[in-house]
Amino acid sequence: MDSDLYDEFGNYIGPELGSDDEENEDDVPLAGDADEEAEEGDDQEEMEDDAEEIPQNQIVLHEDKKYYATALEVYGENVETIVQEEDAQPLTEPIIKPVTQRKFQSVEHNLPETVYKKEYLADLMDCPHIMRNVAIAGHLHHGK
Repeated sequence: MDSDLYDEFGNYIGPELGSDDEENEDDVPLAGDADEEAEEGDDQEEMEDDAEEIPQNQIVLHEDKKYYATALEVYGENVETIVQEEDAQPLTEPIIKPVTQRKFQSVEHNLPETVYKKEYLADLMDCPHIMRNVAIAGHLHHGK
């Protein structure tokens, strides 16, 4: 590397180098190039026709501007699209209803008195992550 061709930051400041794109333009034309040139000519004629229809200095009002495609253009003719102006669901009803936990209770009579409420044990079953299970394991009739 020649230090005269680069500045102190490493940027190239030497003479301009030829690009690879310019060299490829001088190559032999390919077989499909003639077809592409004919298509380009047709496209240019169509563009010229379109340019004649719409004047360049035409003023487009704000309400006449088209920002988004219509439903017909997006989904096609075979699709029925419905636009409703009012909500079918009232504001008092939530979109996602909260989960309600129902509490079932069966009452048995003539149970012995305890220091805790039976309702407390039933509520413990709703929270298995705070339960502790204890097992005394061993063979049958071995004095556990």
